[in-house]
Amino acid sequence: MSGEAFEGQRALATHGYRVIAPDHAGHGLSAARHPSNPTIAALAADVAALIRHLALDEVVVIGWSMGAMVAWELMRSQPDLPIAMIGSIDMTPKLVTGPDWPHGLHGHYDAGDAAQMVVRIRQHWETLMAPVAAGLWAAGTQPNAEQTHKVMRMMRQCAPHTLAALWEDMAKQDFRVLLQAARWPLFHLYGERSRLYAPSVAQATLALHRAARFMAIPGTGHAPHLEHPDRTNAALLQILRVMATT
Repeated sequence: MSGEAFEGQRALATHGYRVIAPDHAGHGLSAARHPSNPTIAALAADVAALIRHLALDEVVVIGWSMGAMVAWELMRSQPDLPIAMIGSIDMTPKLVTGPDWPHGLHGHYDAGDAAQMVVRIRQHWETLMAPVAAGLWAAGTQPNAEQTHKVMRMMRQCAPHTLAALWEDMAKQDFRVLLQAARWPLFHLYGERSRLYAPSVAQATLALHRAARFMAIPGTGHAPHLEHPDRTNAALLQILRVMATT
């Protein structure tokens, strides 16, 4: 989806934060921008360029889902940025599961599953949008019509070929060692009732870097900032205030 997914976080501006929600290449207003090699590293380079262009300082980078990998990639390829903290929302550092990491997508997602998903995104994005959107919300709940309309509209604004290439690259990523060695403060938010990532994923991710902060957002799924922005904003403010004083 696009940066519009963070519309509910505009309220953080009333607490003194400048809120910037860019559209990655292939998404939203940047849908027509087709990088020759769409990768997580390329998106991170775009974020770094935006931070430098706007001359930002003490930046709190928060990435949701794929965006979390973009945020983590900044630690590897853009270590000179003026970043104060890096946060993730409902994401695993390694999408594909294996004997040493049973904490990927759905807890049982292998390279073959990822390859099939790439094909489906590229060839059948229009029919894939509804089931993907349904996975965003808290288990046992149904989104209201307004939420569904908003999500589907954002998904239609994306470029399937770019999305497919990014999914393929996501399946290759493993940020576990990078998180273990993180020099910037980290925090992780998870949907308490996420359909994509079990509570064990949050605990395993936190175990990689015990100094990281962690909160589960009650009554939310994979997209807590969309589902319950007030609860998510309260959690963000609590974490940011605690980390600012430590």
